Formats: sequence, structure tokens, C-alpha cells
Amino acid sequence: MKRSVVILILSAGAALLASCGSSSGIKAKKSYEIGEYDRAEKRLKKAALTEKNKYLKGEYQFYLGECYRIKNMPKKAAGAYGKAIRYKYNDNTAYLYMGDSYLAAADYKKATEAYEQYLQKVSNSPRALNGLASCKLAMSDETETQAYVVEKDKVFNSKFSDYSPCYASDDNTEIMYMTSMRTEKKKRKRNRVTGQGNSSIFMSKIDGKGQWTEPEQLGEPFTSEYDDGTPSLTADGKTMYFTRCPYDPTKSNTAEVYESVRSGGRWSDPVRVVPGSDSTMMVAHPAISPDGTTLYFVSDAEGGIGGKDIYRTTRTDSGWSKAENMGGIINTKGDEMFPYVASDGTLYFSSNGHVGYGGLDIYRVDIPADGTNPRVVNMGRPLNSNANDFGICFKGKEAAGMFSSSRGGTKGIDDIYTFYLPPIEVTLNGKVTTPDGKPVAGAYVRIVSKSGVNERINTLSAEGTFDLKLERDTEYIMMAGAPGYFNTKLTFDTYDIKASKVIEEQMQLRPVGQ
Repeated sequence: MKRSVVILILSAGAALLASCGSSSGIKAKKSYEIGEYDRAEKRLKKAALTEKNKYLKGEYQFYLGECYRIKNMPKKAAGAYGKAIRYKYNDNTAYLYMGDSYLAAADYKKATEAYEQYLQKVSNSPRALNGLASCKLAMSDETETQAYVVEKDKVFNSKFSDYSPCYASDDNTEIMYMTSMRTEKKKRKRNRVTGQGNSSIFMSKIDGKGQWTEPEQLGEPFTSEYDDGTPSLTADGKTMYFTRCPYDPTKSNTAEVYESVRSGGRWSDPVRVVPGSDSTMMVAHPAISPDGTTLYFVSDAEGGIGGKDIYRTTRTDSGWSKAENMGGIINTKGDEMFPYVASDGTLYFSSNGHVGYGGLDIYRVDIPADGTNPRVVNMGRPLNSNANDFGICFKGKEAAGMFSSSRGGTKGIDDIYTFYLPPIEVTLNGKVTTPDGKPVAGAYVRIVSKSGVNERINTLSAEGTFDLKLERDTEYIMMAGAPGYFNTKLTFDTYDIKASKVIEEQMQLRPVGQ
């Protein structure tokens, strides 16, 4: 496993640089192999400019595209893959990754072309077929989500990446933790993987004015020497799990998950979580279940389905159980990452392997009451976008919370967004008229619902109009009448309404004697 990037931990491609002739190429290869993607990017650009051998130029461009892809710069990545193809670089995945990059850059026409070119070379590729389906979805108005309101939070965000928020506990949503790569000191050494500061865990809380305070970095036993991030806390807020990426510039490194317990206002020294006593396994992006017994995490372990998969392990008397892959319904040939378990036990995660809108999308796992197979559901817009959307958390049992996204920028910077579901109001605007459309003065309407509503409404005398607040997910029967007119009846329902809506109904009364 190459150097693990806490922010995304994306795969760096099918093979390492094969043959680098120039000294700059040799240096680029070394940086790339140990996962110093920001440093490798600079060296690859230099090597590509000076190299005369076309195949090597294509190779440099391919891995330059990989660096851009890992650093979340899809437009630059797509351009680099395109140059690699023009230089006849012999790796068909350039077409696939170019399609992924154009999709993340919202250029759906070019993404479609790239996926179709890849399918000509690798027929029936699930990833490419999902890519084509994602292009169609992104260009449509289809959505699975309710009408969430999404807002970028100014307090939590900086000019560096801020991501993976979580609340202190289910009951304490006035304290939040987050990961940040911010570095305010101009002379502070930048991370050779991302070009930003090392990722660290920060905390913010609601002050006396009801506002979030400026995030502060956690002190000991947490450290800025390595990359720490993606915190997950137990329901009582007493135990934190987080990812740590130790760094050795002489070799490839792997991500690890640690556990720390809070007691007396202090966090204990972190203890490494080792599923099944396998200390060689990459373990990242922890998500603890509400009961504190099951830990979901991300790994690229051998025998997985592809890319990064989501696994789980269970706490036992003798330690953590052997890691269990979550299977092919959840995991794909792409990357599944950033799991999160809500207070009701629902599993959420991000993926670039399922059909989505581009980059990483947020999904939830629905388990049918009849015991049939779980169903993976895209959370839709506006929670998802063509960019990377990940690291969701909910505010207790509310339909509100926070998540991370790289939307709205080109520099690969992630920001924290808040979301909430405003109250859904269904209003009936009605009118009582004659068959030729004239208002019926002095009419009345009786409305009865399956849920128990039984109400009589008098229309406005001149306009014949009436209005009423309705309940969702029920059936209604309306009867209208007026002196000198025959009564009339109308039925309708308010099922499957996911956003505020005004229902307009017109009831026609026929005069007696006609």
C-alpha cells in the first residue's frame, strides 16, 4: 500500500512507473512510489517537459493524471490522461480514469466518449457501464433525496481542506469534531502528499450566543507529526476512533485506526485497533455502531471486491474479530469509503463505483422489512454533486447534520457543509365554481381524511375559494355544496410528497334544475 491519504485514500493506479530515463523521471518515480503525490506532480511535470521519448512522455502524463486524480483536480487529471493517450501510452485504464475525471468535472459529453472508448477495449466493464449510467443520471433531474437545504459553513472552513465532521454524541450536538489540513504559519512544512498541512483533528462548540466557535486543534495525545483524522465517536461520546497515517519517507506506509477514551476531561493514549490480529492490514475511516460493538472501516486488503472496500469487525473479549467484507451489494470495483452509522443503525458511505453524479457520492443502505437483500440508495442532489461528497453525519435523530464536499472549486479543497430538511407543508387551494367556471358564492366544503380529519370550510363569498393545511401520507374525500346546487365529491391523496407543495383543486356545482 502506498502512502495513505487520510482525506480520500484513493488508489494510485494499476502499476508503478515502469522505466524512467532522466534523473527527474527517477526522482518522480521515487516520490510516486512512496505516495508523495504533491511532490511527484511537480517532478512529473518537469520530466514530461524535458523527455524526448514519446512513450515515456505518455507514461509521465498518465501518472501525472493519477496525482491530479488523487489530489481531487479532475480537470487537470482528464487533460493529463488525454495527453497520455495521444502519446500512445499502453494502459487502457487511462480511458476509464479520463471518463471518471470528466464526470467529476461535469463534462458529461467527454465523459461519455471516454467510457465508450474504454468499453471498446474492455467490453462489459462494470465501472465503465456505471460511468455511462452516471452521465445519464447527472444530466437528468432524477433524485432520491428530499428537499434538503445545503449551506457552506463559514466558521468550520479555511483555505485548506476541512472535512469529515462528527458530533460529540447523539445527545450532545453542541460539540463537533472535524479533520483539517489548515496551516496558518507561513513557514510550516507542507505535506508532500497533498501540498497542504498535515491533517489533524479539531473541535468546535456552541457558545453562549448559540454560535459555533473557531475550531481548535486537539492537543495531546493527538499529534500533528502524522496525519490524524476522520473521527468517529460512540453514542455516549466517551470513546473516539480515528485514522492515523504514520510516515516513513523511505517506504510505503499504511493507514491505521486508533481508539482513545475520554475520562476526567482528558483523552487516553491511543490504542491501535487490529482486526483479527492482522497488523499488516490497512484500516482507515472508522465508523462505530450506536451500541459500540461493531466498527466499520475501509481497507484495500487482498481478496476484496476492488479498490477500497468497506469492512466491519466486532469487539470480543479477546479483541477485535477478523475483518468481514461487507459484500458486493455495498462494495464495487471502485472505491467505497467514509462509512457512518446513524443513531437508528442506518449505514451511510461514499462511493465512486455506484451510479452517481460524479466523484464520490453519498449513499445509504436500506434494509427491507421483509428481510430481502439490502438496497443501496443514492442520497441525490443537493447532498451530492459532480464533485466529491463524503463524510456525512446526522444531528442525533434529526433530518439535519453536516457533510464534506469539494464542490465549487478546482484546487482539490474540501469544505464542510450543513444540511437540514425544512418542514414539509402541503396546502390545498380550492375553488368552487359552476360548470362554466363562475364562482359559487356561499358554498361550503367538508373534507374528511383517512387519518381522522373531519372539517367543514366556508368559501369566501365572492370568489368561492378556500384553503387548508393538509397532512402528508393520507387520503382525502371532499364534498362541496351550496343552496340551489347539487352536491359534488372529489378524492385525492398526499402520498409520496417529499417537498412542500400546493395542491390546487376545482369543484364544480351544477345548479338545481339544469
